[in-house]
Amino acid sequence: MRTRLWALALSFILLILPAASSFAATLGPAATYDELRKLLASANEGDVVLVSGVISADNKLPLSTQANIRLSSADSESAAIHGLRLRDASIILSNIALKDSLIIDGTSHIHLASGVSVSGADKQSGLNFTGKGTLIIDRGCTITGGSESAGVSISHSGGDFFTSIEGTVQGGRGRTGGAGVVISPLSASGAAMISGSVLGGEGSGHGGHALNLYDLSGNAFVTIDGNLQGGEGAIGGDGIQLVAARDSVNVGISGKVKGGRGETYGGDALILMNAEGASSFHLSGAFSGGDASGRNAQPGTSLQLVGDSTAAHTRVVDCILEDGTQLSAATQPSATPSAPDVTPLPEITSSIEDIEHLSTPTPAPAETPAPKETFSGAATETPAAASTPEPIGTPDASEEPAPVLTPESDNNTNASSEATPAEAS
Repeated sequence: MRTRLWALALSFILLILPAASSFAATLGPAATYDELRKLLASANEGDVVLVSGVISADNKLPLSTQANIRLSSADSESAAIHGLRLRDASIILSNIALKDSLIIDGTSHIHLASGVSVSGADKQSGLNFTGKGTLIIDRGCTITGGSESAGVSISHSGGDFFTSIEGTVQGGRGRTGGAGVVISPLSASGAAMISGSVLGGEGSGHGGHALNLYDLSGNAFVTIDGNLQGGEGAIGGDGIQLVAARDSVNVGISGKVKGGRGETYGGDALILMNAEGASSFHLSGAFSGGDASGRNAQPGTSLQLVGDSTAAHTRVVDCILEDGTQLSAATQPSATPSAPDVTPLPEITSSIEDIEHLSTPTPAPAETPAPKETFSGAATETPAAASTPEPIGTPDASEEPAPVLTPESDNNTNASSEATPAEAS
């Protein structure tokens, strides 16, 4: 089986070698779809056809080439083609944007080199391949599906077929996320190698699965050594779903596969079911179930083998199996924060008008010595002190102490002979 696979890959390499020939010519650039068709019709083996600006191929006849040519943007430009369709073509595309889906059918040998981006039209796959031949997606190439649609959809119609996916492929978003890659069917003389990054699309309801392998038969061969993850959603998408393998199908998985995160259910990493005949599954990768974030939610499992026959056809060697985790729901802040329960202080929170007037008691005056009199020829009577409660044992308040007389500084002035009332008594 491996000998046949390498022979098929070698035949494709030999097919594209003339593109690197020193005799290759550069044609264009083409600015319209009609110009592009004329240049392709006149191109020889290994020629390069340049594209300039934005070209619309919607509702136009598919491009076909008998020679193997390269289609690329003109120098220092970023060209784009909308709605490109290829049929029975042998083309290498590089440094070009393909919008509104890329559709390939018939017997075609298509190579998407680094710098190519593909985006799907609404409700359509980013890249749809139907037929036989070769599909190569290099590292550095990105493909995204339209809303709720797959990134890459492959339908093998018999005959020799080989695909290698090394770039980044992601399903479209929507209520139901699109799958990253769908291969159905893959029959005799069909082979697929996936070593890139494949992601399911995010969905508000159900996340997309990263890889769907349906209806494998004959001596089909699949090997997976990439990074695959299901899309997020209320129900997380699965990493890989492999359903219905019969005859002599051989599938080997040694990459990293993870289920998508979900609010209600986390996605499963790998589901294998309905294995029949001499088909076999060899597992040696790392499989992790998707986490669940909602309350009472169910995380995804790492591996599900559906049916006794599937378990009998599956060999698990040196695998890392880890189920998903129940995550704690983050506390959502309330829209209006509640006021703290604090007892208000009147003197702080009340207005001045609401505060009851507090009378301040008048402190009792401290005893002070009688004021001194300055002798000026007439005696000055000391004013009576304010009436206070008479303490027990104090002398009669009518008896005032004698004032202290201070003689004037002039020694020639005689002191008054008038006596104070106390002395008179």
